[in-house]
Amino acid sequence: MKTPYIDIHTHHSGISEQVIAVQNLFLQEIDLSSEIKFPFSAAIHPWHSDGLQLKEVSHMLENLTTQKKLLAIGETGLDKVCNADYNQQKRIFELQLDFAEANHKPLIIHAVKSWNDLTRYFKRAKVPVILHGYTGSLILTRQLIELGCYFSIGKSVMRLNPDQQQVIQLIPLSSLFIETDESQIPIEEIYLQISGILDLSLDTLKTQIQKNFNFIYTQ
Repeated sequence: MKTPYIDIHTHHSGISEQVIAVQNLFLQEIDLSSEIKFPFSAAIHPWHSDGLQLKEVSHMLENLTTQKKLLAIGETGLDKVCNADYNQQKRIFELQLDFAEANHKPLIIHAVKSWNDLTRYFKRAKVPVILHGYTGSLILTRQLIELGCYFSIGKSVMRLNPDQQQVIQLIPLSSLFIETDESQIPIEEIYLQISGILDLSLDTLKTQIQKNFNFIYTQ
């Protein structure tokens, strides 16, 4: 069997024999009375934090424990640009971090202008942290590498930005993931672009991403 493409974070449904996709679901929209039969992540997105009680979120999270296909908690995180109350975002993020640690699930992180706050959490996190749609600077990337974070690269890589190419080249291969998120760009094209930036064969890149995937889900 050929090494699959792994899409660590996508909002698209659909099954392909060539792709292992972790589909992102919004926790508040899931019907948890039935079994979800595809690999997925779920959480309260920071945009949706307002109007939710912590007990309500905790109950929704506990209902996830019966779902065998749940791979990660996310996307969760902090966003200083959206309209949701920032302190409420923090409370819900902390709740989801605690749940992820208690259930040994990686976190998929959404971060907008909130790195100073998030890095404090990353320093104590006991589960893998995957930074989705990562486009940070070289300085920030070095800091996050030191904290042991994983970096998921998506559609932005298709713009051939020289600064981002340097960032991707800086990221250890053992800390790299690839995603489509909401983009219509096929995961295969994003892999091909990254393999060129890294001067790696496509098969070598696919094999490494699969190793990373297997590692974080067997810890």
